Amino acid sequence: MWFLPAFSTCALLVVLAQSAAAAPTQCTTKIDSESVTIFYDDAEPTYSSFRERYFTRSNTCPGAVVITYLMPDLTAEERQVFCANYDPETRSHSMPAQGSRDAFGRCEKPSNTCKLVNTTKQEALSLVGIGEQAEKGTLGGRLSSTVSAVTHSSGAMVLSGNAGSISSLLTTAGTGIGTALSTPAVLVGAAASVVVIGGAVYLCSE
Repeated sequence: MWFLPAFSTCALLVVLAQSAAAAPTQCTTKIDSESVTIFYDDAEPTYSSFRERYFTRSNTCPGAVVITYLMPDLTAEERQVFCANYDPETRSHSMPAQGSRDAFGRCEKPSNTCKLVNTTKQEALSLVGIGEQAEKGTLGGRLSSTVSAVTHSSGAMVLSGNAGSISSLLTTAGTGIGTALSTPAVLVGAAASVVVIGGAVYLCSE
């Protein structure tokens, strides 16, 4: 029975190591080229993966931590629809984008940057209804063939298409987001999407 004490000692060391690892910490990054220090608790589900945790020991902020910082009102699950927008040349983040993440929480491919749109809860619910119709193929009108929708695993409703089509559809639906999409800066982009998650609405465009 000599192995029991040794096993107990190993178990205790594992528990102590886990306790030591889960503690308030900080990291630094750039957001829109401005240096930012982010304070967070690494016991929270802010890491994308073990690989991200391992390779960011130099106090450089993991991508998922940056997303958490920029979208504090969303849960970890709700933030999964977004990826960290990172420019390796400037080593700077910008607002998160809508897209899949790599092992470091960053966008796997160039994706549209998202910004929070000022909407009411009723408008957000209305958008979910429009998305559900588009997803089922029951959305009427000439724009139904140019706008697609999908429910993300995070629970987000994502409406996608070209900016003009989505703008026309949402304006017809009586939401204020159509106006936001109609701005010249957005219409320059070839594609756009609207993400509805956790009662919030994000406009994502080039």
